[in-house]
Amino acid sequence: MPSVRLERWIARKFRLRHVELVAEVYDCRSILKASRRLNLAQPTVTKALKDIETTLGVALFARTNRGLEPTAYGEIFARHAKIVLAQLRHAAEELESLRAGYSGKVTVGTLLAASAGILPDAIALLKKERPAVAISVVVGTYDILVPSLLVGDLDMVLGRLPEQGRSRALVYEEFYAEPICLVVRPGHPLSRKRRLGLRDLVNEAWLLPLPETSLRRQVELAFVEASAPLPRNVIESVSILTNRVLLRKSDCIGVLPYHVALDDVEHGLLSILPVKLKSIESPVGAILRAPGSLPPAASALLECLRVAARAVPSARL
Repeated sequence: MPSVRLERWIARKFRLRHVELVAEVYDCRSILKASRRLNLAQPTVTKALKDIETTLGVALFARTNRGLEPTAYGEIFARHAKIVLAQLRHAAEELESLRAGYSGKVTVGTLLAASAGILPDAIALLKKERPAVAISVVVGTYDILVPSLLVGDLDMVLGRLPEQGRSRALVYEEFYAEPICLVVRPGHPLSRKRRLGLRDLVNEAWLLPLPETSLRRQVELAFVEASAPLPRNVIESVSILTNRVLLRKSDCIGVLPYHVALDDVEHGLLSILPVKLKSIESPVGAILRAPGSLPPAASALLECLRVAARAVPSARL
C-alpha cells in the first residue's frame, strides 16, 4: 500500500479496537488467549487480524508451532499500538485526577541501586500525600526494563544510569552519585583486614550481578585495571532478598551500591571490606520517555523521588 494511502487509512478507518487487538496478540502470542482477554470470539480476532495485515500489505505475525511470532513489521506496529494505549490510559488518568482528586496508577521499573533506597522512601511519601494512587513496582535488569519503558508498559525506570549507550528517545535525570562497596557477613575472616586489594580477593567466593548489567562490567574492569584475573568462584544474582541471605549465611563477597548496603551495615548484618572502588561510581536517577509525558500520579512520584534523593546521606567509605 502506498504511504499516502496507508496514512489515510490509519487516520480515517483505523479504530481503537484494532490497536487493542494487535497489542493483545503481541503480548499473548496466541489468537485464543488474545480473544479471551478481548472478550471476542476466536474467529473474529483471526479475521480482524487478517484484515489488518491485508490492508497494511505486510504480515504482522508469523504462524509457528509455538504460536504466533511477531515479524519485524509486527514489532514496529505493536510498539506504536502499546504507546497509543498507554497515552490513552494517561489521558483517562488525568481526567479522573482532575475530576476526583489525587488518584491514578504508576508503574515503576527498578534496578538494584534504587530498589532498597530512595524508591521505598518516595512511595511512602507519595502514599501519605495521595493515598488513592496505586503503585506497581517491577524489578529487573536494564536490558529488560528499558524496552518496557519504550513501549509504554512502565512510566519510569529507576536505578544506575548508563554512562554509554543512552537512547535519544529517553530522558535521563540524575539524582546522586552512588559508590560501590564490597560486603561480607560480620565475622568474615576478611573483615579483620585493614587493607585489601582486588588481587587479594581473586580466589574468594563472589556474589556478582548478572553479566549483562553495567555494574558487572564495571567490576570486571576494576579487576583488569588492578592486573588481577577475574574470580572463577561466582554466583550471579540480582535478587536483593536472595543476595542478603546468601551474604549472611556464607563467605561470599558481595558487590552492592553503598546506600543499598548501608542499612544492613548499620544493623550489624553486613560489613564493608576496606577495598577502594572509587572508580566504580555511577549516577543514580530516573529514566523517562520524554519531558511532559508522565501522567499526574507518576509526576507526583517523580517529585517524591527527588525529595528522597536529596535526603540520601553521603557515603562514608
